[in-house]
Amino acid sequence: MKLIAIELVGFGKWQQKKIAFLPKNQLLFGTNEVGKSTIYQFIQAMLFGFPAKGKRKKDYQPKSGGAYGGRLWFSHPVYGEVQIERFKAQNKGQAKVYFNDQIGDEATLEKILHPLTKELFQAVFTFQQEQLNQLDKLNEEELQTSLLSLGLSGSQQLLLSREAYFKSAQTVYKGKGSQPPLNQKLTEYQNLQKRINEKEQKERPFQQLVTELADTEQEINQKRQAVQDIKTTLALVEKQVMNLPLYNELHTIEQSNSSIIISQEEQERLLSVYQQYRFLSEELLRLNQTIAAQSETEDQTEDYQFYLAEEVHIQQLLNQRYEIDKLLAEVEWMTQSFQQNQQEMLPLEKQWGWQVATVPQLPFGEQEVEKMHDAIVERTIKLQTVQTDLRLLEEEIATREENLSTFETINKEMFQKNKRQQKKSLNPLLCGIAAIIFMISFLLPTPIRYGGLIVSLVSLIIGVLPLFYQSKDPYENEKRQWQEKLSQLDYLNDQLIKIKAEIKKLNEEEQETAHFIAQKVKENHLGKMDKVEFWLNYRADITRYLILIKTNQELEYQLQEDQKRVTAISEQTKRFTTKLPIAGMSLAERMRVISEFADKMEKVRFAQEYQADAYTRQSIRELKDKQQQVIEQGRTLMHHFQISSINEIPDKLRSYQTASSNHKRKNELQHMLAGLYDDNSETEQLPAKQQELAKTLKELEEAIHQLQKKEQKLLYQRQQMLSDGTLDELYQEQAIVKTEIEELALSWSADQLAGQLLIDLLTELSEKQLPNLLKKATNYFQLLTAQSYRAIQLHEGQLIVVRKDQQRFMLHELSTGTRDQVIMAVRFAFLYLQEHNSLCPIIVDDGWLHYDSQRKKQLAQLFAVFSQQQQVICFSSDQEMVSYYKELKQPIIELEGA
Repeated sequence: MKLIAIELVGFGKWQQKKIAFLPKNQLLFGTNEVGKSTIYQFIQAMLFGFPAKGKRKKDYQPKSGGAYGGRLWFSHPVYGEVQIERFKAQNKGQAKVYFNDQIGDEATLEKILHPLTKELFQAVFTFQQEQLNQLDKLNEEELQTSLLSLGLSGSQQLLLSREAYFKSAQTVYKGKGSQPPLNQKLTEYQNLQKRINEKEQKERPFQQLVTELADTEQEINQKRQAVQDIKTTLALVEKQVMNLPLYNELHTIEQSNSSIIISQEEQERLLSVYQQYRFLSEELLRLNQTIAAQSETEDQTEDYQFYLAEEVHIQQLLNQRYEIDKLLAEVEWMTQSFQQNQQEMLPLEKQWGWQVATVPQLPFGEQEVEKMHDAIVERTIKLQTVQTDLRLLEEEIATREENLSTFETINKEMFQKNKRQQKKSLNPLLCGIAAIIFMISFLLPTPIRYGGLIVSLVSLIIGVLPLFYQSKDPYENEKRQWQEKLSQLDYLNDQLIKIKAEIKKLNEEEQETAHFIAQKVKENHLGKMDKVEFWLNYRADITRYLILIKTNQELEYQLQEDQKRVTAISEQTKRFTTKLPIAGMSLAERMRVISEFADKMEKVRFAQEYQADAYTRQSIRELKDKQQQVIEQGRTLMHHFQISSINEIPDKLRSYQTASSNHKRKNELQHMLAGLYDDNSETEQLPAKQQELAKTLKELEEAIHQLQKKEQKLLYQRQQMLSDGTLDELYQEQAIVKTEIEELALSWSADQLAGQLLIDLLTELSEKQLPNLLKKATNYFQLLTAQSYRAIQLHEGQLIVVRKDQQRFMLHELSTGTRDQVIMAVRFAFLYLQEHNSLCPIIVDDGWLHYDSQRKKQLAQLFAVFSQQQQVICFSSDQEMVSYYKELKQPIIELEGA
């Protein structure tokens, strides 16, 4: 909080006096009796209320009988600029508070000033010579107490609360007391315990028997529960061991690679196709071998024999040549397209900072983006318009204020007369004459008496007539003009506030929009496309980039699939590498070599068939046609079961039959073993676990049997030892007293603990601040003594100072001026620790009684330094202090007599 200004309408000798304060350091200079202390009392009265009247208390009510009170302005970090108005004759001296276009009362003022109180204001923020003398000899305990009462807001209340808790605790229990209820109950409990001990000595064996019996019953129950758990676990393990072969079989089936499951009818159809093809192939091979043996191309018999053996595979491969060429062309085209798309994506990624890993997305539709853009443009135009209106309005207000000032200057006489206010008073001369005639009339004869009474009455009426007569105001027209100008100026100021509020609102909306856009850019990975204009004008870039990414993803997936097909076809050609030079070639080159080899061998075939007889040639053609028919008949079925060659049918059938039987067996085993085993079952250890559980179960059952025998024996002994119930009655009485003690102890401990916690809290707070206090006090003390002393320390609980030559002094060993400097440094260190609160400005009233010239100069330097953090208001009649303020270029406010 910082004081801005005060207006003393009527307070002590001050009348209609306004003083403006600076936010940092200032010296209010005036001669003795000029009214400096009155200003301090006025500040205190405005903040905390008028001082109560007393015989030995100074009365600040104006002697002239005018208004008693005034106004005070201060700035608050939360409530802004606050105005306090307080007059003794209005609202019983209660304050009116104006802040943020609101009006509050005394309770509002207390809330605004909290935690500042009148006591805190007087004890902490006011510096007077009397206070410095009160802190003369400080030790560590007193220093920490001062920290609590001065440095920590609300600590005094904590100390009072602590004492209240301790007093409340003593009403319940005292260490050496006998009357408090807890003391009485403890005595009663001790006597009762003594009686119980005497009785237990007589019945100790019985107590031991009861304890042993309870332990035995508890042990039996525990072992019975353990037996039940083991039986449940053992039953499960036995079942697992019994089904172990089935589990191993299921595990083996699950680990095997199951193939496609086909029906028996489909298996028979596949087998029929294979048998027909095999028979025709053997006949065709026999005829070709016969022709080859009889032909003249014996030098190519070995290659031709290889061709005949692999003719089916070669022809199947060559029949796919169109699909293979198409596949290779498609791979080449997709590879080129993929590369072209990547080249097209590079400029977009460079321009907008996009990445394929974090795909950019448009957060809004085109219409929404247009609406956002229109809203931004509209807000920008509106902001420019409002700013223009603000400038024009400020110029208009300045012009009207200048006109108003000119008007007030011209009509200065009117305002002066208005301030003096016409006094309405009766005519004392006529009233005195009326009184004299009235008294004389009673001494006159009767006819004259009535005349005298009439004359006195007329004189009295004329004498009091000024009290009821209102003269016409000669400045009525000027006053009306002045009021109109003020009203117009108030209206313009209201409009100014509204325009500023609207500008603030538009700026906040603009900031919110910018934050929203930045958030959407981050969420949708838009990179450098961080403006709504970009979203609107370059929307096609995002669409194109997304299309390219999706196209490349599809191309990449299709390329992988086609490469798999190319690899599979290449694998089919490996069987020809023993006779054909195709190793290391691409698929296209391999197909070319295989095609040329097939053409060559077909020429050999033609030559052989040409040399053969007509019947043999006809038989070969018929066999080939039948072979082709068989292939066509089985093609659909083979394709369905992913069989590429007829020669693979036997192996496929064997795997299909095995898979079918395994699948059926797997379903049976899963149904039989459901719920028996889990994923973590260790099947190898199950037999050993079964034996161990059976052994443990047998041992537990034997132990339970022995414990039951022991329990029966103890029950019999207890029945024999039971006597009277005196001890039970004592136990019951003890339990009742113990419950009462616990309730009282709980109440006592709650108060005691609360008080102790408050002590610990206050000690912790003061101990944490004490080193900082001494460090800052040392800095201020060095400044005040021109570095003649180097430290303020605590030694054996006492405050000491260390001079520059390492010599140490207790406080009582110092001169009065130096001791005052120590206390001043400590006080300012207190205030430094509270700088973050800034509760109140520092007010100093001639607090340098024992200071020489050098000390005063150093004190002025301290005020200048400290005022960088907190407002300092210094009252003084010392001309020497004024010279130091001028030397330090600190502001001085001269007070003139009221």
